[in-house]
Amino acid sequence: MASRNGYAKVERYRGPEALTESDQRFRDLALAALEKEQVERGKLARLLHDEVAPILSCAGLQLDILRMDLEERVSGVSSRTAEIQDLLERVVRHIRDVSYDLNPDVVKRTGLQPALNLLVSRFQRVFPGRLRLAYDDSIRIPVEAEVALDRVANEAVANAVRHAHCTQIDLLVKSTGEGAKLQVRDNGIGFDYAGEQNFPHGLGLLMMDFCARKSGLRLSIDSNLAGGTVVIAILMDRNSPGT
Repeated sequence: MASRNGYAKVERYRGPEALTESDQRFRDLALAALEKEQVERGKLARLLHDEVAPILSCAGLQLDILRMDLEERVSGVSSRTAEIQDLLERVVRHIRDVSYDLNPDVVKRTGLQPALNLLVSRFQRVFPGRLRLAYDDSIRIPVEAEVALDRVANEAVANAVRHAHCTQIDLLVKSTGEGAKLQVRDNGIGFDYAGEQNFPHGLGLLMMDFCARKSGLRLSIDSNLAGGTVVIAILMDRNSPGT
């Protein structure tokens, strides 16, 4: 059975005792394995995006040249080559979509705002409700922090789409007195955050916490069974009070 906070169950409730050292070690190993997997997925994604897709695009261009050479001598060659070019274009688009799914760190190449726009576009295909992004164009964020914010946003939106039974998800990125802030809010059923911290059933929350700690983000999650969930990640401004 799917859990509200992640993708697959990796731990089960075993009683009221605190997490043991072996529990923590298991979490660390699981997250390290995920990080290694992401590296390998990134290599495959770059191969598809940077080599396979351009080759197919070049094949389409060569096909167009062939059409111009033959259209006066071969009846119907224009329509046939047009069909093949359309197929190649669809394959290239699909490869680029797969490339993004394999390696969501497109933020390193394009920046956080285009990456979040892609996130919204991808989830709008499967989410029947309203999914919106508001982004402060003037905000400036270091690349590594952008990568972490993008991953937090992906986990938060994925969990909301899959488990919250919500009809609306709002993403907000803006500058605050504390620093750059990402907020993901849904109007779904929420969950017991305190309980999930102690006995997580999946990797969603763990991954968000891992990415936040690794990049110096302050992560907070406010959720209740009646009022939905709000995930907030802030890149603290070192000049702000209290930092």
